[in-house]
Amino acid sequence: MRHNYIRVNSVADIDTSRITVRGIENRYVDAQGRRYATRFNLRTRHIEVVPIALGRDEALALKRLAGSTTTNEIADAHGGAAQQRVHPQPMKLPNWLVAMHITPDMSETDLQTFLATAERELQRNGERYRGLIQSLKMSAVLEDMKDGNQHDAILEITNTYERDIQGHTSRVQAMVVEFMRFPKPLASYLGQIDRNCKRYVEKLDMEKQKKYCFAYLLAAEMFGMFKGGLELIEMIERFTAGAKPEQLNYDRKSAYESAMQSLQYIKDSLAIDIAKFTGLLAAADVI
Repeated sequence: MRHNYIRVNSVADIDTSRITVRGIENRYVDAQGRRYATRFNLRTRHIEVVPIALGRDEALALKRLAGSTTTNEIADAHGGAAQQRVHPQPMKLPNWLVAMHITPDMSETDLQTFLATAERELQRNGERYRGLIQSLKMSAVLEDMKDGNQHDAILEITNTYERDIQGHTSRVQAMVVEFMRFPKPLASYLGQIDRNCKRYVEKLDMEKQKKYCFAYLLAAEMFGMFKGGLELIEMIERFTAGAKPEQLNYDRKSAYESAMQSLQYIKDSLAIDIAKFTGLLAAADVI
């Protein structure tokens, strides 16, 4: 991808408060040939300026932009920049996730720990969702309720779970098992990521390449699973908005209360899970 480079005298000339969504893709080069990019910091919710250095070919192009600056001067200006490399095309988060304003949880970003926890918790989450639906069914609070298409409410909730949550969950579980126990050669995973990302990733060390690939490949299914969970929660909250549990008998009222407790637990856990996964993506430099 060819970037639009803007000449500035120094990094102080870059006014992040005036950068638009489209403008965030621009690159900058100062009078000394140093290059900069801007990116949106998920933790601070602000646009920040970061230095970039991607190799000799682009340094030669910047030599032409910088006029009298020599290739050696550009290389010297970026000495040791490999450890501060900035992804030129970070993954764009879906709009629904950005709107949640969730701060990535960076407290535990070890890949193996994340995969082991995911393997265990995904199974439990499935049990929680199924238990929630069963409790709602036993409460009979939605017995005569239909959705907008006149479908039975419980049937619609069940279908939504199986289609929009369980489908993604099953694929995530299969990927986690593969990554942990039967990993393919790294080249196989590199071949599955965006070609523009691949050029960046191949400059990282082997462990960072693996972490990037695993996190990158998990993202689509994880985001699908999270979105499905949010939509199911919203659906249940909408269906139960007019519920009158005080009119239910003891057993049905207990089932309804159990369903609402499960719903709140799933809702709270979902926000935590999203924060942890975006933390992994941030640590792997995917976003």
